[in-house]
Amino acid sequence: MRRRPASAAAARPRYHDPDWWLFAVLATLVMFGTVMIFSATFPDTASTGGVGQYSVLARQIIYVLIGTAGLLVAMQVDYHRYARWSLVGMVAILFVLAALVFVPGVGAEVYGAKAWIFVGPISIQPSEMAKLAMILYMAAWFAGKGGKVRSVSSGLAQFCVVLGLLIGLLMLEPDLGTASLVATIGVAMFFVAGAAPIQFAALLIAGAAGFLAMALSASYRRDRLLLFLNPDSDLQNLGWQLFQARLALGSGGLFGVGLGASRQKFSWLPAAHNDAIFAVIGEELGLVGAVVVVGLFIILAYHGYRIAMRAPDTFGTLIAVGITTWIAFQAAYNIGGVTLAIPFTGIPLPFISAGGSSLVVAMTAVGVLLNISRQTLSEAELRPVSVAQPDTRPEPAIVTQPAYRPHPSRPSHRRTPRRQPSERRPAESLSPGPRSEWSEPWS
Repeated sequence: MRRRPASAAAARPRYHDPDWWLFAVLATLVMFGTVMIFSATFPDTASTGGVGQYSVLARQIIYVLIGTAGLLVAMQVDYHRYARWSLVGMVAILFVLAALVFVPGVGAEVYGAKAWIFVGPISIQPSEMAKLAMILYMAAWFAGKGGKVRSVSSGLAQFCVVLGLLIGLLMLEPDLGTASLVATIGVAMFFVAGAAPIQFAALLIAGAAGFLAMALSASYRRDRLLLFLNPDSDLQNLGWQLFQARLALGSGGLFGVGLGASRQKFSWLPAAHNDAIFAVIGEELGLVGAVVVVGLFIILAYHGYRIAMRAPDTFGTLIAVGITTWIAFQAAYNIGGVTLAIPFTGIPLPFISAGGSSLVVAMTAVGVLLNISRQTLSEAELRPVSVAQPDTRPEPAIVTQPAYRPHPSRPSHRRTPRRQPSERRPAESLSPGPRSEWSEPWS
């Protein structure tokens, strides 16, 4: 990570225009996701008739409006203010997650996971908020640690305790996909904060071993892992969703069957509007549409990490790295799971899959990222400041010139010796010689 000049970081806050490319990509993904959710859910809601067939679309639009409000507010709030409240937010979300799994009646079980809290008609998924709370807390904690992050006792050990506590609560829900994503975000932030390479390598090995252990600890997770190794082993049960997803992707071809013309979404593809919405995109818009979606996430990741590199301080850099890693890897896990590139985890596709908690929290997080982009440094400010080095060369010795004194053997003046008569010019030389043919003008 490039070190920021201390003088530039001290000149905060200084705002300029946000990263409009990031804003445009986010707006495109959200609008595209709203259209695709309506397309994927229309076969289920069309039978209700009347306004009921637009119920999912209306609910998603409300989530988009709430998320837009969170985005605009987060864009205006200086991200440095989150450092003061990061510990409170982290402790609060840990209490909520603990109450969700340990206190009867608090959490509601959906799809085998006790990960939701229902407040009247509103369902809230605290694990989505836990991602943002962990990013803010880790960023403030790492920034305060400074060089002590490389220490095993005050860096690696404490980091593992905090991250292990959060992952443990998520696994008790159980939610292996979110736990894996949280681990990815935490390790990425720890590496950028200055972890030693051997610590980073140890975390990667421990994370892979932990993921394998958690996947094999429960029968349904073990079956999912075995399904990844042999996708055609249980097509009528566990492999049904991924088999239908492959059919949808293959049916789309290069340009797709057309927007809204998917056939797999008609009760064939489970969770077509949520976990498997990328398969609907591939079927309706083909390979071209799928590549465009992947390209939008790549552009978002590029601008997110670019903001991290230009953030004015370490706290901003770590927040930007955490949020960008969160969105980029969540998209990769979802797309990779649907296409069988990796084991299916069941996490939603950011900004596109249906879900209020995921959309609102993710849009608010991008608002924080845009606020950091308003305070980024220019190339000139990122350039290392040249400090004048002291001249250590020995000064030349001053040689004192002696006062001028005439040499004693040298005469002060020299007389021209008088010529002797014998040395005079001969007389004939004084006689008039042959005159010139020219006469004197006055003669």
